[in-house]
Amino acid sequence: MTEAREDIDEVTALLDRAGGHAPPLHVSREDVVRRGSTIRRGRRVAAAVSTLAVAGVLWFGWAVAPLGEDPVTAPAEVTWSDLDLDGRLLGLSGRGSSTWSAELRTVEGQEQPELVVSRDGEVLPEPLQAQDGPGEVQVFRTDGLTVAVWLHTEDDPGGPVAWGGRCSLCVGGASDVDGTRIGYAATAAVGSADPAELYVMTEGAVTTLDGRGVPSLELAVEERRFLVFLDEQAGLWGVRGPDDGDQVEVMPVHGDAGTIRGGERSAPWLVSLIPPVAEAVLGEGSVEGASTELAGHQVLIGVGDQTEAPEVDVVIDGERRSLDSYVDSQAREVGVGEPPVTWRSTVEGFLWLDQGSKTEALSVREELSDGRAVVVPVAGGTLVVVGGWAPAPEEAAVFVGDGGGGRWEAATSVRVRELADGRPVTFLGLPVLSASEQEQVVDVGVADEDPSDPEPLGLEEIQVVPLGD
Repeated sequence: MTEAREDIDEVTALLDRAGGHAPPLHVSREDVVRRGSTIRRGRRVAAAVSTLAVAGVLWFGWAVAPLGEDPVTAPAEVTWSDLDLDGRLLGLSGRGSSTWSAELRTVEGQEQPELVVSRDGEVLPEPLQAQDGPGEVQVFRTDGLTVAVWLHTEDDPGGPVAWGGRCSLCVGGASDVDGTRIGYAATAAVGSADPAELYVMTEGAVTTLDGRGVPSLELAVEERRFLVFLDEQAGLWGVRGPDDGDQVEVMPVHGDAGTIRGGERSAPWLVSLIPPVAEAVLGEGSVEGASTELAGHQVLIGVGDQTEAPEVDVVIDGERRSLDSYVDSQAREVGVGEPPVTWRSTVEGFLWLDQGSKTEALSVREELSDGRAVVVPVAGGTLVVVGGWAPAPEEAAVFVGDGGGGRWEAATSVRVRELADGRPVTFLGLPVLSASEQEQVVDVGVADEDPSDPEPLGLEEIQVVPLGD
């Protein structure tokens, strides 16, 4: 165990001036949510994965246009072969990651640029060749690094690429080179994780760099149009606000829910992803709203004024609470304990558990490596933490017993999350167990067919680790 403790901030990486517009979505009168109106949802969807992330150190090459200034744009007919490029584009580094730098250059006779990449001070043997991405985006890839570049035009002064939510190590912006503005975005791997997903907004659609389509829509509130997309596969969703200066913000989905805010003080807005099991209430007063569905999820938008910012409450199992607090609890809590036990993962290789004044750091490499688990007795219950395992939440169970027999115990709560190194981690909640029963937790399993006879995972080692003072 370690006594060290470090604060970790979840980083939301934003790209300035993201572009792209989806076709208008016509919302019926019934979809408009007025003051105090409610929306009832009743379908259950499995909780999405969440994570905590740590920022890296970022550099920018060439001349980066400051936010708020008019961008330098290239004429629409300019192509890569018209440019003479040979300079540093970006660099990024962070704890638990390699140190990267990249130079973008054009080669006479080639229509696309190439990227000269250095990793930990060593130049890769061959320059990376550009691959065609969605729209006009050019993509460069090597093990542990993904870079996207594109030319800004007079018709598109913003950038079509955005990332966020889980992006532990990302950098992006726009560089002015000989009167031409080049946009770029890069993401690097941390630990064993893959580089974060990058999203391209072009031609009225949202796709990944690999061309995978992501469900999206436009929704209007009093002529203010919002672009919203939801990537259930990655557990992320994003919003582009109605103003030219609004950035694209991408966040993790926590417990089938999320909130993204923006706008000026005179017209603040809130876009909410409502849990399917919840009844949502848009705040009263001067707030106007609209509602629709996206990929089976409820999307609710509220726009306020200088006297009132929009707020959304949800009613779940008869209890009313703010959506913000629900999302926060789903992101930070493991689902067991009174008061609730919270968690955070660090790139230094520790998973921290906290309950009131008690805390403990579990070694991801040792105690939570594949085939190992930890039993943590807490106030109000028992927590079982399993690294490298991601079961369907409704099918997970814990075996309690000894050589003479035992029983499968259905978990009272199951939350599957992601460690800073990209591996899954599962938190299983159980009732309070006696000291002898804690020692008899010997395996976990999945009851995908017969609830009374789960398939064991086959854990090699389980330790009992109490929270420390």
